[in-house]
Amino acid sequence: MRMATLALAILTVLATADARGQGVEPAKLAESARFDISAEPGVQALDHGRALSGGGTIGRMNWVPAAEQSRSYTVSFPVSYRGWRTAAVQFTPRHSGRVSITLMGPWESAGEGKIYRQEILWDDIRVEGTTLPDGGFEAAPADRPSWQGQGVVLAQTDEIPAVAGTHYARTWHNRFLSTSFPVTGGRPVTIRLAARAVRPEGFVEMKRIAGRATPAHRALRRFLRGANLGNGLEVPPGQNWAVAYVPDDLRIMREEGFDHVRIPAGWHHYTGPGPEYRISPEFYARADELVNAAVKNNLGVIVNIHHFDDFTTDPKAQTPKFLAIWKQLAEHYARAPESLALELLNEPKDAATTEVMNPIYAEAIRTIRAVDCGRTILVGPGRWNGIDELNRLRLPDDDENLIVTVHSYDPFLFTHQGATWTGPDTKITGIVFPGPPRTRLVPDPNLKVNRWVLDWVERYNTEPTAENPCAPHVVQAAIEKAREWSDYYGRPVHLGEFGCLATIDPTSRATYYRTFREAAEKAGIGWAIWDWRAGFCYWDEDVGRPEPGLREALFGRGGPAPGSTH
Repeated sequence: MRMATLALAILTVLATADARGQGVEPAKLAESARFDISAEPGVQALDHGRALSGGGTIGRMNWVPAAEQSRSYTVSFPVSYRGWRTAAVQFTPRHSGRVSITLMGPWESAGEGKIYRQEILWDDIRVEGTTLPDGGFEAAPADRPSWQGQGVVLAQTDEIPAVAGTHYARTWHNRFLSTSFPVTGGRPVTIRLAARAVRPEGFVEMKRIAGRATPAHRALRRFLRGANLGNGLEVPPGQNWAVAYVPDDLRIMREEGFDHVRIPAGWHHYTGPGPEYRISPEFYARADELVNAAVKNNLGVIVNIHHFDDFTTDPKAQTPKFLAIWKQLAEHYARAPESLALELLNEPKDAATTEVMNPIYAEAIRTIRAVDCGRTILVGPGRWNGIDELNRLRLPDDDENLIVTVHSYDPFLFTHQGATWTGPDTKITGIVFPGPPRTRLVPDPNLKVNRWVLDWVERYNTEPTAENPCAPHVVQAAIEKAREWSDYYGRPVHLGEFGCLATIDPTSRATYYRTFREAAEKAGIGWAIWDWRAGFCYWDEDVGRPEPGLREALFGRGGPAPGSTH
């Protein structure tokens, strides 16, 4: 078989690295799959590379000589050991020739000149615009000259069935498989494939819970359609951007059809000195006014610690204060109705990674359980409660009254367009949902935004809705990841925040909210919009009704809610 020159050079480097470190690389669970695409010199260049599906990225191989980078792409996309994930990419060869695809795994340093052995399974590789032999790895070993490298082909098992046929490939970065195929200049080539992570030997996963009859699953029925009292009690003292929520907000919320409210609160701003860190009675009174109004109006209530930035900057130093606050809140709300739930921490970030938070969460849960053994508790992963962080979350095996909370504002450049607190990348406005727009969006050349933002806008302008970065499939893919995790581990999931700024055009807003609501409800995931009547508002206080289109988007109706006086 004729191998592209660039690909052969890359494989030689990999093989050399493998020989130096053979048998000593530590194993680690892969969270992304990687494959490389490279062309022989006669093709001259691969153009218009783009990821069509799978939530992945495609970029040039910046580690090869600059003159050869235009003939290459490297592709990564998220995977799980719980099931197969699919992805698709497309590129256009400038001239005819041969292109190679190399299946490997992520590169991650393990120190001392080693990399982690993160193994990936591959199957059902299909191409459009050319032909690829044995993309399902079904050929007999003697008839398999098309795939080269030290990766292996395995027969399916009961635990891991093949996507198609009965075999799949197994590779990692230093034990790859590569093949090549012909391409025609100017004719786009699409590669579609499936991959999943291999669970390393000795990997200990979180306990799986069978069924949907746990206390947490029953509790989730009270938290299906909610709203956040955003920019309220979490605003630090002395700052002037807080919304003054009142009990009547909770009455209106219930009349609109919401079944619960999430109350973000900055308890950490209102404590005395350690080691007791006593919470101010005045702040208790402010929070309880809203909690009691919610209970009176038959709304479920989620109370959290919100924007505890000192903690997320230095979790170790601030853990005593964090635990002291939760001991007090557990005692304070111990006699509250079971419709009140406690959420440990909003959007862990920075030093408060998921791995750092796992043992701290466990200790906080023990602290609460010592006071209130039956209270529903919400726990969320790091990176701003990111859905992609769920794989790193570890919950206590013996506690079945825990709901996992995640947040999603994807696609971020749409939901936060024009935001003043998110840096320069969200300065581009006029983005509609879904893309592409009827009229091409041309960013102001005076805006200083990152290159990836301009690339996103170009895709938004040109790609069809099914592949557009600002479209329903982006929302649906995020929710599907959460659903898959929830079903596998038997832990219910609550989407604690989603939404888009009220300055965005009403039609796009309504379409976006409806898309999120429908995807979450299909997945059995409860949700709470951000927010009730602040910058992402549902309720327009000035006119006494919801923002245009949102009632229908979230509840499937356009007129006043039953029993409403508005």
